[in-house]
Amino acid sequence: MKKTIDSRDNNTYKELLRLQKGNYEEGLFLAEGEDFYEESRKHDCLKTLILPEGSSFETDFPDVLYLRENLYKSLSSYQSLPKCLSLCQKKESQDLGAKVVYLDGIQDPGNLGTILRTALAFSYTGIALSEDCVSVYNKKAIQSTKGALFALPFRKVSLSKLKKEGYSIYLTTLDGRDMEEVKTLSRPFVLAFGNEGHGIREENRNLGEKLRIKMDNIDSLNVAIACSIFLYHYSKE
Repeated sequence: MKKTIDSRDNNTYKELLRLQKGNYEEGLFLAEGEDFYEESRKHDCLKTLILPEGSSFETDFPDVLYLRENLYKSLSSYQSLPKCLSLCQKKESQDLGAKVVYLDGIQDPGNLGTILRTALAFSYTGIALSEDCVSVYNKKAIQSTKGALFALPFRKVSLSKLKKEGYSIYLTTLDGRDMEEVKTLSRPFVLAFGNEGHGIREENRNLGEKLRIKMDNIDSLNVAIACSIFLYHYSKE
C-alpha cells in the first residue's frame, strides 16, 4: 500500500513525530538511512518505508508512506536528510543463547549502541538488560547500533533470574581476577557490565566470579571500551 501525507494534522504523522521525539514504545521505533532499511528488511522488522514526496528511491517493499518535504524533514535528526526512514518493530526475545552480555544500569545510549554492535561483531548470542537501563529504542542508541539491534535478541531481566535459569555469571569489576588468568568461561554464560559511574550494583556482586582488565597508570575505562576488550578476549569461547 502506498500513501501520501501532506498535513501536520494527520494522525499517522503525529504518531511518527511522537516516536521521533523519543516517546518511543518498546519495540516500535524510527530508524534513519539506507543501511537500517536494508537491515530491517533482512530481519523482517520493517513495518513501513517512509520517503519524501517525489522520491526516486527504488523499492519493492509493499508498505510505503510518502511525506511532504517539510514533514519528512521534521522526522529526521540529521542536517543532511537521509534517503529514507524506516518504521520498525522489534520484539524482545526470551531466548538469549549461550553467550550473553548483561548491562546493569547502563545510562548512555551511545555506550549501549556501541556494546550491541561489538557483541554482534564478536558472535555473542544475546543482550540482557536491567530494568533501569537506557532503552535500546532510544534514538541515539538505535543509530549507534548500526543495525545490530535487528540481529541480536534481547530482553529485560534481572541477573539473579538468569543465574536461576542456569547461566554461569561473570562480573566485570575493578577488584576481580585478571581476565588473563581465566582462560575459559563455562557455558551458558553471562558477562555482566555495570553502570558508567557506579559499576555493577551491590546486590549483583555476589552472583558470580569477578573479572578485571589488568591496567597501568589508570584505574578504569569507559564501559563500552572495557566491554570491547572483554568481548574480544572471550570471543572464541
